[in-house]
Amino acid sequence: MSETTPPAPVALPVPPAVPVPETGFLNLGHYPHPTRTLTVNSRYLALDGAPWMPVMGEFHYSRYPESEWAAELAKIKAGGVDIVASYVIWNHHEAVQGRWRWEGRRDLARFIALAAEAGLLVYLRPGPWVHAEVRLGGFPDWLAAACEPRTNDPAYLALVQRLYAEIAAQARGQLWCDGGPVIGLQLENEYGLIGPGRGAEHIAELKRLAIEVGLTVPVYTVTGWPTLDIPPREVLPVSGAYADGFWQGSREALPPSGVFLFNTRRVIGEMGNVDGTPAAGLIDTAHYPFCLAEAGGGMAQSYHRRPVVSADDVVATTLVQLGSGANLYGYYMYHGGTNPVCETGPLNETQASGYPNDVPEWGYDFHAPLGQYGQVRPSWGRLRALHQFMRDFGARLAPHAPVLPEDGPFDPADRALPRVALRAAGGSVADVEGFVFVNHQVRHHPLPERRDLAIALNTEDGGALRLPSEGGFTLRPGAAFIWPVGQRIGAARMRQATVQPMARWTETSGDVVWVGFSIEGIAAELIFDAAGIASIEVRGGHVDRRADRDGDVWVVKLDSRDVPHLVSMRDTDGRAHRVIVMSAISAAASAKVRLGGRDRLMWSSHPATVGEGDEVRIDAPEGASVWLRVFPAEGLAGQREELAVEWAVWHIAKADPYFHLSWPVPSPAGAGEGMTEPTSNTGLTATQVKEAGDAPALRWGPHVPWRDGPVPLVPDEAAHASDARWALTLSDTLPVGRLWLTLDLVGDVARLAVDGVVVDDRFCDGSAWTIAIDRFRNADGSWPAIELAVLPLAADLPVFLEPEARALGSGAVLRRAALTVERSHRVSTTSTAKD
Repeated sequence: MSETTPPAPVALPVPPAVPVPETGFLNLGHYPHPTRTLTVNSRYLALDGAPWMPVMGEFHYSRYPESEWAAELAKIKAGGVDIVASYVIWNHHEAVQGRWRWEGRRDLARFIALAAEAGLLVYLRPGPWVHAEVRLGGFPDWLAAACEPRTNDPAYLALVQRLYAEIAAQARGQLWCDGGPVIGLQLENEYGLIGPGRGAEHIAELKRLAIEVGLTVPVYTVTGWPTLDIPPREVLPVSGAYADGFWQGSREALPPSGVFLFNTRRVIGEMGNVDGTPAAGLIDTAHYPFCLAEAGGGMAQSYHRRPVVSADDVVATTLVQLGSGANLYGYYMYHGGTNPVCETGPLNETQASGYPNDVPEWGYDFHAPLGQYGQVRPSWGRLRALHQFMRDFGARLAPHAPVLPEDGPFDPADRALPRVALRAAGGSVADVEGFVFVNHQVRHHPLPERRDLAIALNTEDGGALRLPSEGGFTLRPGAAFIWPVGQRIGAARMRQATVQPMARWTETSGDVVWVGFSIEGIAAELIFDAAGIASIEVRGGHVDRRADRDGDVWVVKLDSRDVPHLVSMRDTDGRAHRVIVMSAISAAASAKVRLGGRDRLMWSSHPATVGEGDEVRIDAPEGASVWLRVFPAEGLAGQREELAVEWAVWHIAKADPYFHLSWPVPSPAGAGEGMTEPTSNTGLTATQVKEAGDAPALRWGPHVPWRDGPVPLVPDEAAHASDARWALTLSDTLPVGRLWLTLDLVGDVARLAVDGVVVDDRFCDGSAWTIAIDRFRNADGSWPAIELAVLPLAADLPVFLEPEARALGSGAVLRRAALTVERSHRVSTTSTAKD
């Protein structure tokens, strides 16, 4: 083949029919809701009789202040999450035997009720062993002396029954069978024991105990790793998929991960295996839907390994699992948090406590879409676009099995073959319906740009759909997207498109609104069968009719302007349908919402949530430009822009070029040399009060058999004598409300102390440390003494850091301190705008 000859299209065979799911095998779906149904078959969950593809996001209530739960649950819901999941961490509730704590941030009953108010379902994960990077995996310190944990030892089961009974009391009246939000229960976690009184026998006993005390729900799950010795009909095994792993011993970038490779066997990377692992390959996956409970929304930090997982990594991981057949997607974590204060001491996992990793004592940010303090990261909006796709197209997608090209790739390290998957069915071009998945992102191993690519969907009757319809497209490094085929829009049919579907709804008139977004660097093309369409027009592109061997088509090609494009159609039944195509950036800032009694598309300058009375809340930095746009505009207040007459637009705040959000802090001339001069502004002063000493001597932890060798221990308390220290002084005149303190650091271990007590910490990884500093403000508006301490980083410290972090150098340096005042804007969308 010459260099100018385009490669042959990537061929995917289209199954002629949707596979029929098996029913009746799983002993699940009992304890029904008074008016609704929730069942599980071999392919998917069904809600009220329809295939359901829910999104589940982990948020640990006991790691977050209860005063902020409602606001955070609203953000979780606004991110397109259907179910909030949480571990119930035993040593957070019974650190001292017999002394139960269910108050404050441990108030599970209140958390469940607030989740329901936010419109979320709830999935409880009570273990009893949960891991969660908690001391002893969540077991109280006193437990091991009282019984043989994680077995059918009667003494242990009696204590578990007592724990489950306490949880049942918290959930009383709020289970699915009560008409409440709690739909499921995970039993144990990462369970690998086998043999008498262990394995399947133990999991079965845990389920029996849960039901006996009243934890009666439709779905019971177990993690599908490290073994699968489970009672086959009684529980649903769930998978995990992480783009990186803080537990790994390597000090280098990991090899290409399987989470970025489409895979029909449910073997995902190096963990989350539900295909059977040594000692217990005991299940037939044909009986179970592909569900994930631990897909990385980010990644935690350990002292020895500090990955910073990007939004591209997280989005690609999610998209690949959907293309591989996933029908429930659960993030761990979706929202970060902070370990609570405990009377028996720190609650973090450490090598000193017999666990493989040293993790921060307080911080559990996880680089999640919503961070430790609720800060919204770029992955939140980008993932929401996928979540909305799952919500609005999931009933069509869930029944389809994944199909891969016959020649692969099947090796995560393969750089030669494009990564493509199909979930669709149809015996001919005229009736193919489904979705094509493409991924060109591999963490730490960028794939080469590929030009002149095309995809061919080959049907049983010899027909073929070619995407794009003519020529090819360029696959850029980092790209990951979904293309639709065979989309019914009333009497019309979108045969294919090179835009990613995001949302759709049907008006009371029967008219359909279909929303998608273009892929950067790929021309946006939509092709409609001419049959079924009476008229069609496009704003922001052009439309042509052409003859096709499979019937005449209308070909819509959109221009590349970064504005919403609109395709208006009238079908042969007289219905007026609209297709909106946005840019990927605009789509990440958009959501389908309910306003004024109907579905609409909301597009905002900053993250927004919808509350009672159609009030939209937008939280944005003081001085920023803030705006809100809603489609369609009918029935809403606001000024309409001439550029897009269908949109209602509110200009809420104009950018203030004189309002400075951050203030640099001069660094010492060299790492650990000299003292930083005081720097100040109207709100913040940072003064170095102690320079760094020498980096502490390296100490090694015990060898763990599944790692190549030992990893460094976190420095002990004595080592912090080498800390560099800064006094952070805030003005009493700062406004009441959310104040974000952002610190850019070079160092090893950073700690924040308030009035001499450490309240937060992190292992420096090159990313900014963002803290909701207003949490520590005194009730009278004054500020306590706040001090930042940073342990110097040795240039040769044998830990993994991202290249960007390594490039920052060594020592202990406060490169910048920034204070951001956040303001909440509220807009009444059905009357008049207000703040």
